[in-house]
Amino acid sequence: MVEIMITIVVTLALAGAVFGIFIVVKKESIRYRDEKLLVQDQVVPLNTLSVLIDRTIKRNSKKNKPFTLFLIDLDHYRDIVDTFNEEEEKLIMSYVSNHIKSSLPEESVISQGIKPDQFYVFIPDSFDHSKIIYLAKQIKKDSERKVHILDSVTIKKTVSISIATFPLHGNTKEHLFQALDIAMYIVKKNGGNDIKYYSEELNQGKEYLDLYHEIKEAIQKEEFLYYYQPIVSTEDKTKVLGVEALLRWQHPTRGLLAPGSFLSMAEQSGELDEIGIWGVEQALLLQTDLSQLYQIHDLVVNINVSPRQILNEETFTIFQRLIQKHRTKAELVAIEIPEFSLYKQNEIFRRNLIKIKTLGFQIAIDISTTDYDVLDIVERFKIDMIKLNREFFKLEENYNKRKYLKMLIDFVESQQIKLVAEGIETEEQFQDMYTKGVPYAQGYFIAKPLDQTQLSAFLRQSED
Repeated sequence: MVEIMITIVVTLALAGAVFGIFIVVKKESIRYRDEKLLVQDQVVPLNTLSVLIDRTIKRNSKKNKPFTLFLIDLDHYRDIVDTFNEEEEKLIMSYVSNHIKSSLPEESVISQGIKPDQFYVFIPDSFDHSKIIYLAKQIKKDSERKVHILDSVTIKKTVSISIATFPLHGNTKEHLFQALDIAMYIVKKNGGNDIKYYSEELNQGKEYLDLYHEIKEAIQKEEFLYYYQPIVSTEDKTKVLGVEALLRWQHPTRGLLAPGSFLSMAEQSGELDEIGIWGVEQALLLQTDLSQLYQIHDLVVNINVSPRQILNEETFTIFQRLIQKHRTKAELVAIEIPEFSLYKQNEIFRRNLIKIKTLGFQIAIDISTTDYDVLDIVERFKIDMIKLNREFFKLEENYNKRKYLKMLIDFVESQQIKLVAEGIETEEQFQDMYTKGVPYAQGYFIAKPLDQTQLSAFLRQSED
């Protein structure tokens, strides 16, 4: 009996020792991976940086050792997109990332942001954090170094930088990213080309912070709603192709707000993703109402979805569940993607777009420049609708623009793609679109954005 007890005790002791060794080895393995990451000089994926931040918070929480995050955003990136092709865009951003890296202290990590013109930088606790602002100024200076491409073209640029430090501005990764987003929002709101430390904004921009928290509660309080602007034939404006759902916010104290007053903050806060999901659900519900209440079975409903949401791998599953939940088809809902050209070469974006289209949704994109590359994407991904936005019609009226529009009209006709001119405000503009061969139009000349009751009256009137 004694021998058995001794055997059991020894076995347990050995098991405990083995388990202890396992824990130590696991911790050392994690530490080794993190230290290896801290000494490398490449641009790492955002999810890799995210894991590093979580682990650093876990290690530093009791020691109260600070680390800092920078969000660096290239100002006026659209100008680069409008001017250069895909390879040249990548080359420019490669130069920018190299310029940023040249300023970073040892053990820092740089990561590409969700957008192609953004970078996150991790500054470890080994850095003297009393010098963070000086470091930010140096990074800004080096980020803005001129870029020379094509042997003769010089790119001048500016950047905006927001800063947040653990644990001063948040004791979780989510709080730190939130602090960066708020500070960046304020930088951009004030014209960009600046550095903002989050702590300064808490004192100087309370209205922005209030708006941030109000947006996070607005969906639960059902304060968002949609108005609908008809899309009609330029040959006969009583023939309605569909409607675009336009987001509004019924603010409890400020009244009905247009998206320009809150959309940027919603994107910075991450709530735009949830708004987009809710919006797709509203479009599916509207289709059901149109079919059951008004016997309208062929009206397309366009709903704007942020490109950032298309980058989310979970979006496909969420949209699939919405279709199953409401037992409806998605064929008459068009997912409209603003700033499509900024993401057209992103592999994750393109893959997720294909998956969403397999659910039956139509895909609508906007064009603001004479972008010939878009046409290849349109054909490859079987885009259903192209919208010429207001910026397109602000382009100088010259031979190149006329040639591009003629080619685009011929292209959509051969591919059976719907082409819509947005922002049509006068009869002269409407007639001009008809003369040029643009088949559909949308704007205040046809109808202002309508609530659902007004929309039903408009549709009945069009039938008469």
